[in-house]
Order: sequence, then C-alpha cells, then structure tokens
Amino acid sequence: MIRGLLLERFRWRDGHADFAPLLRDPAFVRDAGAALAEPFRDAGVTVVVGVEARGFVLGALAARALGVGFVLARKPGSVHPGAETELATEPDWRGRHVEVRIGADAVSVRDRVLMVDDWIETGSQARTARRLLARLGAPLVGVSVLVDDTTAEVRSDLGVASIVRASELPS
Repeated sequence: MIRGLLLERFRWRDGHADFAPLLRDPAFVRDAGAALAEPFRDAGVTVVVGVEARGFVLGALAARALGVGFVLARKPGSVHPGAETELATEPDWRGRHVEVRIGADAVSVRDRVLMVDDWIETGSQARTARRLLARLGAPLVGVSVLVDDTTAEVRSDLGVASIVRASELPS
C-alpha cells in the first residue's frame, strides 16, 4: 500500500524530493508508520529517533506503530532545552557538516534505537546519530527510510531498510 502510494504520488519539485503531497494523504499517514516499523518489529526496539524535520513526522508514526517512545534529534537553530550531546556530521549530500543534537537524558543503556527518516544518501546523519546514541549507551539497531539512495556499504553498515530505492522513483 505505502510503496504504491509513494511511487504514484512522489514528485520532484525544483530538483528536490517533495514529500508534502504524501503527508497530505490520509492513507499514507495511516499506514506509513507501520510500513517503516515492520522490518524492525522483532528487533527489540524500545525507542525511535528521528532527525529534524521530516524524521520527526515519520519517526513519530513508526514509534506509534511499534508502541514505543520517540526522541528528537535536532539541528541548529531550534530550541534545545536541557543538557544535550551533539556532533557534527560527515559531509552530507551538499558537502555540509551539520550538527545533530540529542538530549543527554533522552535514551539510556536499556534502550535499543531505531532511526527513521525520509531519505538516506550518504548516511552522514544516521552515522552521527549512531555515535551520539553510543555516547549515551544506547545501540542503534537500524535505519528505516522511505527512500534508499545509498550504497551497499552504507546500507550494510547502518542496517538500512527502505520502502523504495531512489532508482524506482518517477522522474
């Protein structure tokens, strides 16, 4: 269901992926979380983390589907109350280093974390989140995304599961 909606409704706008029409679709919102959670249903996930901004929406949907909590991984420019741990990413697809922040008390050694986002390409945000989580003692069990546009090496390193590969998207 989600795969079909994604392939049918996905659009490029000004050279960028436009997920807004999908989020407007009630069927997509209803089913996306379960589809993103499914590959990790038996992985003992205790919390989902999502990187700002679309990761917040999709991660919360996956957390609901798994019956677990959700943790915000924020980028600069947003309010960050409380103690936090942060790291800069490796260069992203634009060549930028972006700081990612997670609350110092957001996860613990008892957690097993699933990261959810819309797209993965270089894996820089996911690897940075994994390093932050490791600082806090919580292992990353995998990454679930709508679109996989990464290499086999990154896919294997991060345990990536996806709804579609970028090569399948309409042009």
